[in-house]
Amino acid sequence: MKKWEMKPVIYSGDTCLNRLKQLKNEKICFVCDPYLVKTDEFKEIMNYIPINSTLSIFSDIIPDPPIETVAAGALKMLEHKPSVLIAIGGGSAIDTAKGMIFTHNQITEHRINRFIAIPTTSGTGSEVTSASVITDTREKIKYPIFHEELVPDEALLATKLVLSSPKTVTVYSGMDVLTHGLEALVATNRSLYTEALAEKAIELVFTNLELCFKDGKNMNARDNMHQASCLAGLAFDSAGLGVCHALAHQIGAKFKIPHGLANLMLLPHVIKINSCDQKTKELYSKLAIKLGVAQSCLSNDIAVNNLMQAIQALSRKLECPKTLSEMGIVMHHKKEEIEEIVANAKNDVTFQSNPVLLTSSQLKEIIEKII
Repeated sequence: MKKWEMKPVIYSGDTCLNRLKQLKNEKICFVCDPYLVKTDEFKEIMNYIPINSTLSIFSDIIPDPPIETVAAGALKMLEHKPSVLIAIGGGSAIDTAKGMIFTHNQITEHRINRFIAIPTTSGTGSEVTSASVITDTREKIKYPIFHEELVPDEALLATKLVLSSPKTVTVYSGMDVLTHGLEALVATNRSLYTEALAEKAIELVFTNLELCFKDGKNMNARDNMHQASCLAGLAFDSAGLGVCHALAHQIGAKFKIPHGLANLMLLPHVIKINSCDQKTKELYSKLAIKLGVAQSCLSNDIAVNNLMQAIQALSRKLECPKTLSEMGIVMHHKKEEIEEIVANAKNDVTFQSNPVLLTSSQLKEIIEKII
C-alpha cells in the first residue's frame, strides 16, 4: 500500500507575503540567517506582521546546522513559548527551525500553532518536506531526520527573496533540485504522483537554471526554479532519495563542500550504476526522451548515456568542478577515509530508498570517480 499526502499549504505569487498580515495577536519567533536581519528584505517582511503580535528572533544560524545550534534555538523556544514559528532563509535556517521544533516537542508539552517556512534559496525544498539535516561537527557526520512533525504548515514562495542569491548559491542549490528530482523519480517509494512532480522539477531545472546563472534578475527563470525546488521537495518527501544523497551528506560534512555540488559530482556516476536495474534504466530513458536529449528509437542504454551527458554539459555551462581535486581537496588517508564515508553512507536513511541495493565495493567505485 502506498500513500500520497500533502500537508503544507503553499502560497506563491507577487503578493504571497500578505499571508503574514493575518497573524494577529500571536507570539511569533523568527528563525533566520544572521545577515538577513540587516537587509531591506527582512524589514519588508517585518512590515507585514500586525503590530499587536509580539516578536522574538533567533538568528544564530550557520551552514550545515550543528546539534549545538539546534539545542540553543530549542531553549529560546522554551523561554518565549511562541505560538507561531517562521523560518526564513536557505536550507540551513529552515532545517535549524525544524530541529528546534523537534527538540522542543521532546522536552515540553507546549506546541506551536503554526510553522511557516519562507525559503530564500531555490534548492532544498525544505519548506514542504518532513526532512531536516543536522550535523555532528565533532564526528563530521550529517544526520537526516524524517518526521511528520517537521513538515511546515505553510510555505510562502516569494520569488523576489531569491533575486540576490550569488551565482554559486544559485547553481549549487539548483543542482540539489536536479538531484532531488532524479532520485525521487526512481526511489523505492515512487508513485505516479511523485513521478509527475519529479519530472516537472527536472524539466524546469534544465530550462531555467542556466538562465538564472547568466542573469540573476531574470524573474521568470527565478520563479520557475523556486517552484521547481518546491515540486522536487514534495516528490522526494514521499518517494525517498537514494545513494547520491547518502554519499553527499558524508562527503559534504567531511570536506566542507556545498551539498548541491557534492550531489552534482556524484549524480552521473550514481545514474550509471543504478541503471543495472532494468526498471530504473527504463525510467531514466523515458526521462531522457521527455527532456529531448534522446529519441524514442534509441536503446535505453544510449538514452541513459545521453541523460548523463546532458547533466555533465549543464555542469560545464555552470562552471562547476567535477572532482574533489579540482577544489584542492586531497585525501591524505584515502583508503581509511573512503571506508569511513561508505560506512556512514550505508547508515544514512536516504540509502534505504535507493532503487538498487549497492555493495560497499560499488559505493567505493562511485567515490573513486570524484576524487
